Amino acid sequence: MNDKLLDKIKLLPDLPGIYIFKNEKDEIIYVGKAIKLKKRVYSYFRVSNQNKYEKVRRIAEETQNMDFIVVQNENEALVLEANLIYENKPVYNIMMKDTRRYPYIRITDEKFPRIDITRNRGESGIYFGPYTSMWLVKKLVELLQRIFQICRYDCNYAKKNRVCFFYHLKMCSAPCQGKISREDYMKNVDGLKRFLDGDTFQVREELERRMYKLADNLQFEQAKNIRDILSNMDILYTNQAVEVDDGVNLDLIAISSGLAALFSVRGGMLLGKLIFDFNDGTISDFITQFYYVKKHKRPPLCIVDGISQREKRPFKGDFKYLGKPRNKSEERLLMIAYENINEEIKIRLSSTQSIKNAKEILGLSKLPKRIEGIDISHTQGLYTVASLVTFVNGKPDKNEYRRYRIANVEKPDDFLSMETVIKRRYSKHPTPDLLFIDGGEPQLRAVKKALEELNITNLDFIGLAKEREEIVFPDKRKRLYLEPDHPVKRLIVSIRDETHRFAVNYHRVLRERRYKKSRIDAIPGIGPKRKKMLLEKFKSFKRLSTATEEELLEVLNNRKVVEDLINWLHNN
Repeated sequence: MNDKLLDKIKLLPDLPGIYIFKNEKDEIIYVGKAIKLKKRVYSYFRVSNQNKYEKVRRIAEETQNMDFIVVQNENEALVLEANLIYENKPVYNIMMKDTRRYPYIRITDEKFPRIDITRNRGESGIYFGPYTSMWLVKKLVELLQRIFQICRYDCNYAKKNRVCFFYHLKMCSAPCQGKISREDYMKNVDGLKRFLDGDTFQVREELERRMYKLADNLQFEQAKNIRDILSNMDILYTNQAVEVDDGVNLDLIAISSGLAALFSVRGGMLLGKLIFDFNDGTISDFITQFYYVKKHKRPPLCIVDGISQREKRPFKGDFKYLGKPRNKSEERLLMIAYENINEEIKIRLSSTQSIKNAKEILGLSKLPKRIEGIDISHTQGLYTVASLVTFVNGKPDKNEYRRYRIANVEKPDDFLSMETVIKRRYSKHPTPDLLFIDGGEPQLRAVKKALEELNITNLDFIGLAKEREEIVFPDKRKRLYLEPDHPVKRLIVSIRDETHRFAVNYHRVLRERRYKKSRIDAIPGIGPKRKKMLLEKFKSFKRLSTATEEELLEVLNNRKVVEDLINWLHNN
């Protein structure tokens, strides 16, 4: 500890507050809260604590400076700590990591708010979730549109001149066409928010009252529509895999073996079974990270296991109840949360074992913790693209996916395309533990040639032949056939399927973009149908401009259109 830092710590008061540790570059590396600042900060620099806790030792070694903020109470400290972590994202505060990107329901903050589904919380609006199942979220949003008739897509109020398709399906109230006042529309939005917050009983009772009133007035068609909505609510709720008491709004949190499980129940419906990596922290740390740092909505009840009265103090007033299960139903749900952690551990151990097996069975030089897979896609040589997917510890890491346009290949040539993408990728990026190629021996020869030109000799790579899905090696080893249910075979096939999916999707996007916009659009007498026919035949405007009259007639089958086309090409 340097003298400047020691002098600051000596001057710290024994009051509640926030302490901020900084490194030699004056970057914030850790933010914490304390009832007594001086006592808490000193604890990081005691040798006994550093020997006991690795994280404390690392923080103490890197800290070169610090700041502090005195507050009135623990609750203020909690909120301030969360805001500072959210804004600065200090390296030692990032304890909770999603095992996957969960979907959310978003209510936008526009003049006429829309309901939306997203996995990204970066845009403005009010977010509900996260939810486990995209299927459930889509069904829930469809149900909510039928109940509250909230817009799903941007109406573009200034330009739209007719009602949308959803209005005719009774899933939108068409504010863009003045079919509903903003005051009434916002009442529907408020009802939607209450429903997503868990107030489902009030919504259901209102729908039933409306249905019976319509039936009494002999408006049977409208009454039937509401009955169908109520039936869909029942179907959606009964499709849960876990039985939950009606009307309950709560979260359950279980922590074990470096993982945290959170069950989210709203209106008696289990909407989320979420798993997070949580290697370093307590229950109170998780609550702080999830509800205050990541700013998820807090339920009235939070059932946790093993939280002390002292740890609960900062959250006083934010939950109606925070503590251990109060009845058999909550005990059962918490037990299921722990079971979900155990299942996640089994899945991870299975992936780890598959990686270990792959090293032995495939004769690799190292454990294939990072595997990259490459596939080529094109249509008769047009718009050749390559996809690169990355699997880390047996699971896809979509943040590392990359796409490449192969512009230097005009004719169909998978081997030249493969050479090109290998050179582009590994002349700039480090090689993985294992490279997977979707193809057989010819593709592997192209990869070997490209790697030799890059002077890369220590990269393990394999292919998968299409005939019997046999594993192919770049050396003289024979092809290896594994049964479909073999763990290594399942891992390789999943990588193959993902590379193919990613490549085909990118190629499809480029192909559709090409058909949407082309210089051919400027030619008079050539509509979308003829444009598509010409592009499929000649591939580009350049080739079209050099086509003979006979070639054009073969495609268009109309001499007058061909003559006008030739004249236009000549003049332009």
